[in-house]
Amino acid sequence: MKQEPLLSAFTRLRDNLLSMSRRILQDEDDATDALQDAFCRLWPLRGRIKDEQEASALTVTTTRHICIDRARQKSRFTEYDPESYDTCDDEGASESEAIAERFQAVKRLIARELTESQRTILDMRDFRGLEIDEIARQLHMQPTAVRMNLSRARKTIREQYQKLHNHDR
Repeated sequence: MKQEPLLSAFTRLRDNLLSMSRRILQDEDDATDALQDAFCRLWPLRGRIKDEQEASALTVTTTRHICIDRARQKSRFTEYDPESYDTCDDEGASESEAIAERFQAVKRLIARELTESQRTILDMRDFRGLEIDEIARQLHMQPTAVRMNLSRARKTIREQYQKLHNHDR
């Protein structure tokens, strides 16, 4: 049976993988989801895995990478919530207003400056956290085309924001 090494390694390491996932993600449900995602990603490769040692290494590495990606995604794109800032003093109020203004400016730039394809790819990658290969599959594109569009979109937003910001000074 070709699937035996993967199933065996995953079963044997499940508790350790779950523990590692919890440490990285700080959430039980997210940790369980990451573990399931890792197994689902490795399942199509089960025929190429030679032995349990290789399966163990792939399982640990894949799970760790998924957890790290999810943790980065969580910290990178938390939506601005003005109520989460202490606005009792004038300085805090002006700072939270400035953050809100920047956030809105970037949203307007995304809507105005990017093509529909670039907006879709940016949303799928940066806001929904999908992997490049998954985006490519869903949009029927090559992964290199997705990376190129994503890079151009980010560059456009960065340049337009800098022009806007420098113009205001």
